[in-house]
Amino acid sequence: MTLFAPGSLPLPATHPDFADLDALQRNLLRAVGGQALFEERLRSFFRSAIDEVIDTARTGRFLLSELEKTEKTYLGTKFEILLRDWLQVPHGVVLDLMIGGEEVDVKSTIGGKFGWMIPPEAIDRLCILLRVNELTSVCAVGLCRARPDYLTTGLNRDKKTTLSAAGRSNIWWMVRDFPYTPNFWSVISTDLRDQIMKPKGGTARLAILFESCLKTPVSRVLIASIAKQDDFMKRIRRNGGARDILSPKSIAVLYSETDRDLMLQLSLTFGSREFLSYRPENEQEAAMLRAAGHID
Repeated sequence: MTLFAPGSLPLPATHPDFADLDALQRNLLRAVGGQALFEERLRSFFRSAIDEVIDTARTGRFLLSELEKTEKTYLGTKFEILLRDWLQVPHGVVLDLMIGGEEVDVKSTIGGKFGWMIPPEAIDRLCILLRVNELTSVCAVGLCRARPDYLTTGLNRDKKTTLSAAGRSNIWWMVRDFPYTPNFWSVISTDLRDQIMKPKGGTARLAILFESCLKTPVSRVLIASIAKQDDFMKRIRRNGGARDILSPKSIAVLYSETDRDLMLQLSLTFGSREFLSYRPENEQEAAMLRAAGHID
């Protein structure tokens, strides 16, 4: 029996690609530890990749829209590299990944459009389709076999084509319109941004960030950009870090890699390798955070 996650849109069992795409989804979910961990990691997957390319610490940029055209193009390669690392699968001989003994190509589009470019070598092969929209902070992950009948007839100068409108009905959606962690700088005011970045020391900047933005997931990449120091993790810890400033104020700084179970108990939404500050809402939560050493 095949079990489908809420929000996924598999193809009907009578579809000619059903068996192949069902097997591909199973292999993907097995590699990442199941649907729950897949969605948790997906929340931070695109965020970390985009933040790394924006590179606030060195460039002074904050948004995807500030990237050069070539950098936006490179994001597709960045997603592919990080996905291969996430799945812990090898590169294919011809295509991007080797999954379950079959080569799979990875195609991405940014801005919410369906403009995946399919090269000649990927025709009739399995593809993982990624779609990202930074304006709405929603993404999609689909699976497809790029059969010629699903593709447009026009080719660009690299002999690449795209899925036709009719062809897109053959996509097996693992998730669609799935909310991922938004760009931190897009959800705060410019005044608060200036306030966070004003202090000279990384510890003070991080303390302002976490006190001002409770329950807001923040990527590890962004923390490094704000701290602007190689030992940025030290600027968060006790013994001189932001936690020394925030703990007496009953504000806990939680990290998904070390506090995941506690964060789930608090019903928080977060992604992999993300920080989140939280002030307890009742004495029971305060006792939990105090016992874990997060607040005084």
